[in-house]
Amino acid sequence: MKKVKLILLLFVFMSGFFHTQTKFYGSLKEAFKEPLKVKNLTISDDEDMVELPESIDKLVNLENLIIAFNPKLKKLPESIGRLQKLRTLKVIDNASLLKIPDAIYDLKNLEELSLERSQIKQLPENIGNLTNLQNLYLSENQLKNLPNSISNLKNLEDLYADDNQLEEIPVSIKDLEKLRRINLNNNKIKMVPNIVYHLPNLWGLFLENNQIEKIDPELNQLKSLKVLALENNKITSFSLDLSNLLLLEEIVLHGNPISEEDLKFTRSKLAFGKIYFDNK
Repeated sequence: MKKVKLILLLFVFMSGFFHTQTKFYGSLKEAFKEPLKVKNLTISDDEDMVELPESIDKLVNLENLIIAFNPKLKKLPESIGRLQKLRTLKVIDNASLLKIPDAIYDLKNLEELSLERSQIKQLPENIGNLTNLQNLYLSENQLKNLPNSISNLKNLEDLYADDNQLEEIPVSIKDLEKLRRINLNNNKIKMVPNIVYHLPNLWGLFLENNQIEKIDPELNQLKSLKVLALENNKITSFSLDLSNLLLLEEIVLHGNPISEEDLKFTRSKLAFGKIYFDNK
């Protein structure tokens, strides 16, 4: 299992590493030997680390930071908010972590934030300060809602909040016109608000394993849509004209109580793409 985690961690990191073509450091001890040179740092699989030192702010040129798979880590320092050159921050699968410091939301140059499997129950409104954020990954937490301030993240392209306890899609995402992918699989969402159907660059909408009962005809307005995943919801009607969706590749509808008549009509109105429904 540890080997698998390390391979995953290396894969996650490499996007930043190959982009910058600079040395990456595998421990704080190594990084503190030449703090001004450090741009890429991974802190992982430390069985004894309980908290990161406040002195991490000495790494003033740090751009990419991964903190992952540290089972006893309970605390991140507020000083992390002084790392103003950070572009990527990944805090992943630290089983004992009690809190994400608010200082993280002062990192104005952050482009990617991953807080997956971090025991988060609520995001603060000041996440809206991260106006350069392009990718936000919140998978496998305990979130019941997303703050309205998410509307400030005008550069956001990917929003992943799958495997939480979300009951609704926030209307505030209507302002996120650069969104390309929304993944809200495995939540408790009951409806898709109309504003989702008017996101001009959205090509992937993933809403599997929710409680959605209806998809509106306005789906036909998502002209960039390629993939729509609605498996295992409660959709009873899916009689839609989707002839405008010229980039569509697939719609997945397995596990919904949809009639053959509806499927036949919708398939007849598809310009491109396929509908997958219970092996039919």
